[in-house]
Amino acid sequence: MWYRSLGFQLICTVSAIAILVIGVYASVNINTQRSQLIQQVIHSSNQVSETIKRSMRYDMLKYQPERLHRAIDTIGAQEGIEKVRIFNYLGEIIYSSDRKEMGAMVDKSAEQCYACHAKEKPFERLTTSARSRIFQTAAGHRVLGMINPIYNEPDCYSASCHIHPQEQKVLGVMDTDVSLAEVDALIMSNKRKMILFALVAILGISLTIGLFVQRFVSRPVKHLLEGTERVSAGDLSTPLDISSTNEIGTLAGSFDQMTQRLQISEQELKASEEKYRSLFDNDPNPILVFDRATFQIIDANIRATEKYGYSREELLQLSFRDLGDPEDAEKIRSLVVEACIILPKIRHRKKDGSIMHVDIHSCPREHLGEDVIIANIADITDSIQAEAQLIQASKMATLGEMSAGMAHELNQPLNAIRIGSDLLRKMVARGQSVDPELAGKVSGEIGAQVERAANIINHLREFGRKSDLDELEKVNINKPINDVFTVLGQQLKLRQITVNLDLDENIPPILGVRNRLEQVFINLVMNARDAIEEKREMTHGEAPEGVLSIRSYQEDGKVVAVVRDNGNGMPESVKEKIFEPFFTTKEITKGTGLGLSISYGIIKDYEGAIEVESMAGSGTIFKISFPALAAEKDLQKESPA
Repeated sequence: MWYRSLGFQLICTVSAIAILVIGVYASVNINTQRSQLIQQVIHSSNQVSETIKRSMRYDMLKYQPERLHRAIDTIGAQEGIEKVRIFNYLGEIIYSSDRKEMGAMVDKSAEQCYACHAKEKPFERLTTSARSRIFQTAAGHRVLGMINPIYNEPDCYSASCHIHPQEQKVLGVMDTDVSLAEVDALIMSNKRKMILFALVAILGISLTIGLFVQRFVSRPVKHLLEGTERVSAGDLSTPLDISSTNEIGTLAGSFDQMTQRLQISEQELKASEEKYRSLFDNDPNPILVFDRATFQIIDANIRATEKYGYSREELLQLSFRDLGDPEDAEKIRSLVVEACIILPKIRHRKKDGSIMHVDIHSCPREHLGEDVIIANIADITDSIQAEAQLIQASKMATLGEMSAGMAHELNQPLNAIRIGSDLLRKMVARGQSVDPELAGKVSGEIGAQVERAANIINHLREFGRKSDLDELEKVNINKPINDVFTVLGQQLKLRQITVNLDLDENIPPILGVRNRLEQVFINLVMNARDAIEEKREMTHGEAPEGVLSIRSYQEDGKVVAVVRDNGNGMPESVKEKIFEPFFTTKEITKGTGLGLSISYGIIKDYEGAIEVESMAGSGTIFKISFPALAAEKDLQKESPA
């Protein structure tokens, strides 16, 4: 609206100030003129009064009343003189141009007396201003009254014709009333002229200011506003039409320079955005940008839509948490940190419900004024499957290495079954009656041996089963440790290796897969077995008895298993490489170099850690630790016994 414009407000402000200043000036000037005119009239009236008093001094001294009356009448008839009166000290009017007043008494509280008689003791001498008064007549015009005391002079109190004592200072008062009609008319005329001048000045100043503001402020500001509207609408190519050299012209020049820089910056930003979008969309990995506080997805590249099977619009309706499994929720929440982090082996679900294993590399950033996290997601499903196949192959290799021991483990129950069945067959062939008690014992032993053989075969089948990548379960670490000796216990005994188990029965479970954990401990036990036998060979059988110890316990919120042997140990150069794939110190036919490497990967998958202590000739200690699973955390079913 026009009344909100800067020019209108500036004109109104300056005009208001001009009105105030000129109004104050006019008011002060009028009051000053009025005061000066009144002072001049008072001064003139005082001179007139003094002149009248002096002119009548001789008549008053000689006491010639008729001459005094004529003089007062003559003076009172003069134009501008309203009235001339003489009061005696008692307040009686003894002479007056208005004969009707003569002889009248005036109250000392009357206006013409009040100045002197305001107090109990009258003033004998007053200033000129104090002796004057202004009052309104019945005719409606103002009158200036001037009282002039008539003092008791030496010529008065020393003359024989007078009776006034010397102590009487004032004999009476002469009151001269002068009309202020002409003065008031002059004051009113000056007032009108001053008001007219003020109005003309205000109008002239307002018009001048209006033209000035319109020319030098409103028009340039209007061009500036039009320019800002064009810039806000995206037009950065049209310069401002302002040619003035004042501050607004300088501002317009700066504005044009700013728009030019904005135009250049816009072009650079557009090029940068195109570059960013090109890199963003052509990255081989899915990239998701999501809000740091709410995890709401803000942007997604083309690869993300291809990998997850969602359209870009569908992804923008999802939270980043919606893509993951509930089991990984705690890991996903850890993305809200101040630094870049990597979350390995996270399970994500595609639109069709299939599982995709990913590594998430995330970094916090500021994007379009918002705190976001940019996540680069690498699909590692193929490598996870290849790793699973490698683990499975390692299991098969382990089963192959254990085949000789397995044959012995199975031969024992088979021999017992054969002996029992041969005994019963021979007794039947000889026609002997079978004692019921003997038959019960033989059949019971055969059944027990069959069950033992079945357990061994079932355990081998369970161990050799390919594990599901996602079947994490609660596992008591003592169970895979005990399972190891189901298949290797007899073999170690035959090789004269003593096994000491110190397992804490009250340790909490961990999160993992039972047969994979068993594979870890089988690898460690078989390495311990080989190290003990290697030491025997090097000492030609003079080494002390081989001892293998396994201890489990809880420490600082972790479940710990320590595998210790008194074998040959290893030097520092070998210890540094034992977890590298395909590294082995064994003969080619006796090892693949994958056992410890695969064990290391399995332990890391379950957020565990493995440490090794060893010295050549002094045995080896492996310390494995896993996060203890909280009792109330019900993630999946507990592993069966």
